Order: sequence, then structure tokens, then C-alpha cells
Amino acid sequence: MAIRTLILTLMILIGLMVGCQQQPVRSETTLAVADDDRFNGDETIVRDWTFLGIEGTQIRTRHWDIRTTMRSERFKQILPAFYEMALDQYQNAFGVELPPPERSLETYLFADRRQWKNKTRMILPDKASSFEGLGRGGFTTNGIAVLYDIDGYGWHRDTLALGSHEGWHQYVQTTFKDQLPAWLDEGIATTMEGFSWRRGIKFRPEANRERWSRLCECINKDRLLPLESLLSAHPENFLNGQKQTLLDYYAQIWALTRYLQSADDEKYRDKVGNILMLAASGDMYRQLLRSDQLSPRHRKMIEDDGDTGMAILEVFIEPDSAQLEESFHDWCYSICRMQR
Repeated sequence: MAIRTLILTLMILIGLMVGCQQQPVRSETTLAVADDDRFNGDETIVRDWTFLGIEGTQIRTRHWDIRTTMRSERFKQILPAFYEMALDQYQNAFGVELPPPERSLETYLFADRRQWKNKTRMILPDKASSFEGLGRGGFTTNGIAVLYDIDGYGWHRDTLALGSHEGWHQYVQTTFKDQLPAWLDEGIATTMEGFSWRRGIKFRPEANRERWSRLCECINKDRLLPLESLLSAHPENFLNGQKQTLLDYYAQIWALTRYLQSADDEKYRDKVGNILMLAASGDMYRQLLRSDQLSPRHRKMIEDDGDTGMAILEVFIEPDSAQLEESFHDWCYSICRMQR
């Protein structure tokens, strides 16, 4: 089955608050990062960096290598703690302890879309033209995130949310031995967007008003996708389509992941955590294909199209997909305070 190396994200506004962190040490010497590099020091190191003649900054932490042309010192002071705490959230997703990344996670955060386009053309020359209609967003390929400032002013709240979303993809691409199904990979990434800052950084999956409001709009306008369609979709398929469809997809994937995290007394939480541990160790697909619970129909979907979406659900989470779909939709109505 094909392994996807490209993850792209369309971001929408979410209300977040950020604060200042202690200013890192600054140095003038550049620092290169090899593909297998791992920086194990606890001290944040800040060095000068340039991109096509544009002055920028490189920020190194224990697990992250962030290159940015952003000029706000306040924003750059936030990045080390924010990204390290995001990684801690990734490694404890669904209540399980997941392995640390084996190398630094490399992130490019540009001050404007023009710089972002130039970097995109450098690392994805064959796909760059497809990104012209992406709008506010970014992508991750081979564990490297390429983002730009989607706020333009203020505390750059949405840019941070974009970074924590893509950071999950970076972590999975560099650490997991098996590829997660798109619905779970994207779903967990959307739950990483929500956080609060009033009493320190705290990641909160439910703190994502824009995903929530979009979900409620989907319910109100009868745009909830059947579960099988949701689990078989890939965000790349929406790149050249209508923006509305992609936003609907992300809202419903966010809702499904939240449902699996917390609904019905967390009955599915440990099951999803088991999937993450199997994928991290490289044993997910082996167990999937050997399972007696895998139906002939879903086995054929894997063999013909590499589509594991429904198969993962059937084998590891809930064999009765119709029952789960009914319960999930009831839950969506309840969090939107609507009656079915």
C-alpha cells in the first residue's frame, strides 16, 4: 500500500491566547542540521539564519529545529516552550506513552506567503503549482513542515495552532514505522490546534471554536458525511475543489477524534491508543491483515486501493460501524445543542 509523505492543512480562525516566555540566548554562528541529527541539550539556542538573502532566526530546542523569518521578538520567544509542550502532548496522545522522535523536527515558518511559495518550489517542485489555491495553510513532507504567518499581526494565535497541527504530522512521519490512516492522522492533528494560555500553555482538544462552529453548520445544513466516506477521504483530494468541502472534512474529523477520546465513558480511548502504539512499533498493518475480524470487503479495499480507513475501525475499534456512526452523530448533535 502506498505511504503518503505529504500532509497539507487549511487553517481557519480559532480564538487562542498566548503569553511571553523567557528570552533565549542569542548567538551569531549558523548551525546546520543533518538528516540524522538529534540535539539533546536542554538549553534553547538561537542563531542567525538567512533565506534567499532575507534575514531570519534559527531556534534550536531539545527536539525542534525552527527556522523563521518572522520579525516579532515576542512571537519568537514563545516558540521554544510552545513546541516542546506540543511534543509532550503528541507523545501522550490517547493516554499512551509514545516514543520520542529520533531526530530534530525541522520547521520553516515564514513571514509571508511569497517566501513560503519559494520554499515550496524548492522542496516540492512538481507539486508547487497545486498549492496556489491552498489559501491560509501549510504542509508537512518527510517530517519537514513549511508554514507561514497566517495572522499578520497581534499574537499570531492561528499561526501557533497551525504549527501544533503540523507538528503532529512531523512527529508521526519521523517516529512511527507504520502510516496512520488519514482520518486518524488528521483527526488527532486537529485536536492539537486547541490550547489556552491564561495560566500557562495547556493543550485542550475542545478549545477549538471554529472546528466546533463548522461542525454545527454541517449539522444545520445537512452536510454530515457518512462514516465510510469520512474514513476513506484524504485532504489532498480536496485541494483543487471547494474550500467549503475541505473545511467540512476537517470539522468532522476533529469531532470524530474527540468522540473517540471522550464519549461513552471513554470506551474507545484505549483502543485508539493501542492503534498508535502498534503504528509506532510497525506492527499495525501486520495485525490488521492477520485479523479474523477483517471483512472480505474491507480487505479488498486495502488490496485494490490501499484504503485502510474502515478496516482499522472494524478491527481495532468497533466492528459494528453502523452502531458507532449512529452514536457518533448523536454526540455531534449533543455538543452543538441540537435535536436530531
